[in-house]
Amino acid sequence: MAPHAAIWVHAFPEALLAESLAKNGHEIIYVTCDREFSGYCAPMTAAGLLHDSPAAAKARICTRCQHSAGTIKRNFGFRGNSIGDYLDAADRQQVAKLVGEVTRENFLDLRVDGVTVGRFATYELLLNRKKQSLEFTDGEWDEYATHLGNALRSLIACRRILDVEKPDRIVVYNSLYAVNHVACALFESRGVPAYFLHAGGNLSRRMETLLVGRKDGVRLYERLLAFWPSVRHQPCSNDVLARVTDHFLELLRGQHVYAYSAPKSKAPRDLHAEFRIPAGRKLVVATMSSPDERFAAQTINVMKGATGQIFGSQAEWIRALCNWMAGRPDLHLVIRVHPRELPNKRENVTSEHAMALVSIFEELPSNAVVNWPGENISLYDLAGITDVFLNAWSAAGKEMSMLGIPVVVYSPDLLVYPPDLNYSAASAQEYFERIDQALADGWNSERMRAAFRWCAFEYERSVIDIRESYSANVSTLKGRLRNILARVAVRFVPHLWQTLDCKRRARALAASTTINAVLERKCDTLLEVRNFSEPEVALEEETAAIRLQAGRLAKIMYGSSHELTSSDKLGKHLFEFANGG
Repeated sequence: MAPHAAIWVHAFPEALLAESLAKNGHEIIYVTCDREFSGYCAPMTAAGLLHDSPAAAKARICTRCQHSAGTIKRNFGFRGNSIGDYLDAADRQQVAKLVGEVTRENFLDLRVDGVTVGRFATYELLLNRKKQSLEFTDGEWDEYATHLGNALRSLIACRRILDVEKPDRIVVYNSLYAVNHVACALFESRGVPAYFLHAGGNLSRRMETLLVGRKDGVRLYERLLAFWPSVRHQPCSNDVLARVTDHFLELLRGQHVYAYSAPKSKAPRDLHAEFRIPAGRKLVVATMSSPDERFAAQTINVMKGATGQIFGSQAEWIRALCNWMAGRPDLHLVIRVHPRELPNKRENVTSEHAMALVSIFEELPSNAVVNWPGENISLYDLAGITDVFLNAWSAAGKEMSMLGIPVVVYSPDLLVYPPDLNYSAASAQEYFERIDQALADGWNSERMRAAFRWCAFEYERSVIDIRESYSANVSTLKGRLRNILARVAVRFVPHLWQTLDCKRRARALAASTTINAVLERKCDTLLEVRNFSEPEVALEEETAAIRLQAGRLAKIMYGSSHELTSSDKLGKHLFEFANGG
């Protein structure tokens, strides 16, 4: 099911996986959009268009989508129809009737063929508008109606696909998009396993890897976290750890669309002066999270709501933290608002949560300050001088652990990385005790080892590697140049570049056997078919490798040990560890 072919960096890896299945003897039916979702769709959002953008601009995206789908079908030899080919006039009348009948009071209750299509259709709207409520303006309601119509047409078409084609599996790229979600839900309800694909998490080679799993990414990460205890004690090789460092270096550069923080400063920056931190105080940084993504996922029932948390919300957490800080003159607190809350490289939208934060920050103790994204301060500059990080559920908690810095969390069950990388607690009193414990324990190389192992598992050991057919490693000069050329080509000669991608692909993927096994055996993830029983290397070899990676990080972040300032605590730790200390 490939209705979003205009997003080539998704469509091409998707086609590579489909071809791999075909070479294992399976029949592929490649179903495309062909302007069925021309009112508004994911590729239009990816291109920076809004729901009320001009029709001509939307039509250009549809044309690009048609050409991309045609390029794939010609070069890969796939057969298949468009979604509209499975719809007739009566179906379209039914869609119009259902959309016209929903109201702002009952839209979540709309079910068709047992699928909660009314609920699933909220996803892109909530995510793109960074909403935390289901109260819609007139413009938002119009946009919701478009998403609902798309989802209904997808659902009805899939009903006919099931009857006519009788497929054994369905594969989509990102099963949370409404038009894909309803398809997967319908197929699963008929006993047909639904699989999703998604680019991997390593930003340096994101498009060279694929996550593959049954149903959705939330379910996949639940499986990864459940599997983690069985591999957390396994040492990793330098090759794998080096690719994890490549990911972190991409975060430091701050150029990637998924790197939210400002880049690490090239020149020393006196953050003690900027945040008015008196000499002798220890620094605590609280990294907040962007809640709209979680709200959207909870609304469509793929993620559970938080239960039994120490603090019921981030607002409650910050208030309790400030009350505690008022009695701790030995500490200084920086509250870092997540960059996604405000306009950034990906979205030009201010979240509802950001507007609510203003009132929360009106009364702060004298030893607390807010770091807003607009101040353009890098998280990794803060890392250099911070004694302890406090985290809601941001990936920053994982990243700081990779640097060996202690992190305390109040919401371990909301994390998408192992809570055992951080300090956690069961009560408010214990939470504040954990902060003192983390301050006393300080920097630790074993914390760095554990975080590197998790990232090696998440980014490298549990993904499908397709680099032989789609080399997109932006940590190398060749990869960066290729990506620059690709961006230029997409604007001026997109179909030539896409054809070249097709021609350059390998005759077969090295991961072909794994891909086939996962889908053929109806596995939830590739964890069920990949052998994790043996450690990759000896512990001593891993220790040497981690020292080497610490040295790479230190050099990029600080240049050399001779260039460190008196406040660069992290730099001192990294250089000392890298040199055998």
